[in-house]
Amino acid sequence: MKFGLFYQIQVPEPWDDESEARRIWEALDQITYAEEMGYDSVWFSEHHFRPVWSHNSAPDLTLAAVSQRTSRIRLGVGVVLAPIHHPLHTAARMATLDILSNGRVDVGLGRTGYPYQLTPYGTKLEDTRGMWEEFARVLPRIWTEKVVSHEGKYYQIPPREVLPKPLQKPHPPLWSACSSEETVRTAAELGLGALVGSEGGPDKVGQVLQLYQKMVKSANPTGGLVNSHNALMTAGFCHEDPKVIENRGTELIGWYMDQQRERARLVWQGVDPATVPPDYQGYYERDMKLAAGPHPGDATASETIKKGTSFCVGTPDQCIEFFESYEAMGIEQVFLLSAIGPATHEEVMNTLTMFGKHVIPHFRDKEKAQAASGLPSAAND
Repeated sequence: MKFGLFYQIQVPEPWDDESEARRIWEALDQITYAEEMGYDSVWFSEHHFRPVWSHNSAPDLTLAAVSQRTSRIRLGVGVVLAPIHHPLHTAARMATLDILSNGRVDVGLGRTGYPYQLTPYGTKLEDTRGMWEEFARVLPRIWTEKVVSHEGKYYQIPPREVLPKPLQKPHPPLWSACSSEETVRTAAELGLGALVGSEGGPDKVGQVLQLYQKMVKSANPTGGLVNSHNALMTAGFCHEDPKVIENRGTELIGWYMDQQRERARLVWQGVDPATVPPDYQGYYERDMKLAAGPHPGDATASETIKKGTSFCVGTPDQCIEFFESYEAMGIEQVFLLSAIGPATHEEVMNTLTMFGKHVIPHFRDKEKAQAASGLPSAAND
């Protein structure tokens, strides 16, 4: 099991003139400390026009800063929103980041389930799946071919030598956000690693993993690299005192759940339900239900924490139990959003300390014991 950090750059209101800047600088200090604590990676999302929830529209720039403060931790974008970028731009910027970091970059690709951040760029919902797939096919070619040309439905590239080339060969590992069955199948076919959210709970994660592991066996990537790995993304808070978990942990997850509903109310504004494409209907229906909540019978933040399957909130021992449950089903890495909205810098640093002193060593020791005994790890079962 490997451990990473995940950042949205969440900035709760009220704001002052330095609110955004403060959160970004705090993240840089947290990531530097996380490397010291044994974390393996850090991932930044890409979102646009999403106040409070995510002030993180240029993740490659932030990761470039991280690359100069760290030496070992891997740097991931989870994910590049393919329908609002050109693959030539992404290829050049990620290759540059790979050079600056001495070959530590991972690149996730996605299409976004939210029209609110697509339409200002002129992207139509019905085109996003095709754009994402074509983007994922041409990007490795840009990195690996001396002179590349491409004639597709969405992108046309005349013969060009695209520079710089990434340091990692044949190219940085590619990943995909995996939620719908169709996306999981295509991601596996293209040899992209699977990024899976925990909010659907173990049953949903298990279904995604089972399908992905079956399909990735016949992967046919355009760049020759199959990234058959997977990772779980979740929000979390760790503290040694159970009373702090019960009180502050509940406050943070309550804020997070409230902001999920606020996000759902925002991202479909101005969209006529009759125009929602078939492959977005699931997203639309989910968000409309979420936006109308909370509903009678919905789990409260406290109940969600006690259930212990959607978010990693607890003492070090409880966090270990959370991760072992997912490790048992084949999850290989976990990316934890510790900088949850109202969480202070000191609270985030304490979570990192708890992981560095207790959680990460537990899994490292277990892996060493398994290696010494000749037994396979849970991820390889």
